Amino acid sequence: MKNDAPYTKHRFYQLVKVYHPDRHSHALTAGNITHKVRLERYRLIVAANDLLSDPSKRQLYDVHGVGWTGGRPQTLNETVRSADRAWRHRAGSAAHNATWEDWERWYDARDGRVKDPLYMSNGLFATLVVVMCMIGAFAQMSRADQYGADLVEMKNQSNLAIGQQVARRNTIAAGRSKDERVDMFLKDRENLNYAFQPGKYDNEVLQAAQDHGPSHGHDGKV
Repeated sequence: MKNDAPYTKHRFYQLVKVYHPDRHSHALTAGNITHKVRLERYRLIVAANDLLSDPSKRQLYDVHGVGWTGGRPQTLNETVRSADRAWRHRAGSAAHNATWEDWERWYDARDGRVKDPLYMSNGLFATLVVVMCMIGAFAQMSRADQYGADLVEMKNQSNLAIGQQVARRNTIAAGRSKDERVDMFLKDRENLNYAFQPGKYDNEVLQAAQDHGPSHGHDGKV
């Protein structure tokens, strides 16, 4: 019979009439077989009926091959193996739990607890968006402040350089006459027009004065 075919006891009753050891007409229906063979077949028929008439036993046998002993009593090892296989393949068994998550799901299913998915509320989502926007705004403000501080530092350095240049020019021009100052201005303008270094003339005058100074001292001594 097929695995999904419903079981009826009609064939069982027919076979019992043939192989029952207490019947005296077995010679006409079962042929010339010994009493021992007839008794063994009768036990197989009873064992098969016991397995097929119980839906839970039949399901275990059809799916996993568990429960059939051939009409003889099970040994201790066979009983243990059958019980272990039945437990492992039973619905809701914990045999396949290997991790903490597996045990948690098994306990939830056993106790009938269903975990609902966690969703973020609209208020919490809006708060999170506002916080992220504030963090971005603070970062932009910090960058703007740093950029402004860099500009102020550059301006201060430029003003310091200009002030030092003006003080140097004033020091150089302090001992000159009006004509010498005009001549220095014209030469500085010429330097700017021809991409020369401003104050080049002053450097030349200072160098000439340094070169001329020792000679005057030497002439005085002579």
